[in-house]
Amino acid sequence: STRLSDSLAELIEEHRGKLGFMLGILKRRPRTFNPFILKGLSLYSEPEALDKKTAELVAVSASSALRCEHCLESHMKRAIEEGASMDEVLDTILISGAISDSSTLSVAMRKYRQLEGKIQKKQ
Repeated sequence: STRLSDSLAELIEEHRGKLGFMLGILKRRPRTFNPFILKGLSLYSEPEALDKKTAELVAVSASSALRCEHCLESHMKRAIEEGASMDEVLDTILISGAISDSSTLSVAMRKYRQLEGKIQKKQ
């Protein structure tokens, strides 16, 4: 509903200062916006097994690996607000980067090996 979207948008603006680019567009579609926001609030604001700091560090890791600049800025700020140190944020980014690097190489090298096999069969 539009009323729920407006209430959720106000809640986000109270905590973040603004709705932001992506959420501003999503808000045009309440049936998409509302569950998206409610899921995010549930996962970040009230994680079941993780403390908020750890949840934000996980979000930093995913944002870093997926190269989401706005997400990364937002989650780094929130991780610090939840008590993470700059060193913890940096470790999170470095670990995420190492996994991203390994993942990229693993996928690319498997494709390389497939191509190599096809070329060898032709010879």
